[in-house]
Amino acid sequence: MVGWETTTTSETTMSNSTNISPASYSQLAGIPNIDLSENLRAALAAGKRATGIAAEVLALRRGPGRLTPQEYFYYRLWDAPQERANKQCFVGKIAQHPMHVAAGAREWFAASGDKILFQSVMDGAGLRTPKLTAITQAGRYLPTAPTITDPAALADKLRDASVYPLFAKPVAGKYSLSVLSADSFDSDADEVLLLDGTRQNVVDVAASLADRPGFLIQRRLAPAPDLAARFGPRLWSARLLVLVTPSGPVIHRAVAKIATGTNPADNYWRQGNRLGAIDLASGRITRVVHGAGADLVVDAPHPDTGAAIVGTTVPGWRDLTDMVRTASQVFAGIRTQSWDIALTADGPVFLELNYGGDLNLHQLAHGAGVLDETYREHLQRCGYRGKL
Repeated sequence: MVGWETTTTSETTMSNSTNISPASYSQLAGIPNIDLSENLRAALAAGKRATGIAAEVLALRRGPGRLTPQEYFYYRLWDAPQERANKQCFVGKIAQHPMHVAAGAREWFAASGDKILFQSVMDGAGLRTPKLTAITQAGRYLPTAPTITDPAALADKLRDASVYPLFAKPVAGKYSLSVLSADSFDSDADEVLLLDGTRQNVVDVAASLADRPGFLIQRRLAPAPDLAARFGPRLWSARLLVLVTPSGPVIHRAVAKIATGTNPADNYWRQGNRLGAIDLASGRITRVVHGAGADLVVDAPHPDTGAAIVGTTVPGWRDLTDMVRTASQVFAGIRTQSWDIALTADGPVFLELNYGGDLNLHQLAHGAGVLDETYREHLQRCGYRGKL
């Protein structure tokens, strides 16, 4: 799925492996769709005993992370050279949601989930976000961009060459579903040129963007020059897991979200994208993965350029972490925060905030669960009542 997307949950399916597009919200938010038979065969072929796997699956299912059998194989835990106590640090989707809910006041969640409201808060706090061209949700207002809901008026806006390259995302969207990434406008053909090289009539694009529930239309950001020189023109971002504690914000984990090919976004589920584990002290990428389960590949080079990703230092890492610590205090009512920050030619730029966020990104990238002593103490302070 690339360029302009109109995915709905009713029309898409995932294969039995993971990191395969297309995908739907219900699939991405749920337990990974892993082929248990295929993954069990891989484990047995590697010399693991079925009885040992069964005992470990049962123990982790009953543990604090409440891992399902699918997640046990998704993280390839049968192959992990760790004690079972360390494997108990992996958190599954069943446990993740109540952990996130316990760590925040519900009235704060809309400040991250509604992208127009998020934009207003960020602007008011003086925090950097992508430049907006327009919003298309009726009845909404931002002082920094016009609200355009009429398809004809929006088509005229899209005929303006100065708005390109552009990126559009749904106001209430997640997982970068139904996004648009466009390079330019062809005035002779009256067509929008999409990132994947295809074209679409500007009237059709405008009609889609003007449809419910509305979109934010932004100037597409350019990647940091040193990343672009080694890995190509796709924009990367960093995902930081921040715990808001009584003594201040603590950055608990960080990963690099690495876009490849003609993917319009860097989300891991998109075919070919990578995840990199970031060392918090240095900003250096220490481990890279793609795929999951039996298909998990570690430390492969970038598929577009062949350059090694491991050893890369995230540009502007110190500034980025300082920015995140400041921003986390603006949303102090959300005590487990996941920030996406673009690594751009003009330095770090905030993309969005998720309350809690998907912990699987950190666990896959680092090959370790997030539920260490620091995270357990955080959940206890937040009043989490589940098993720890």
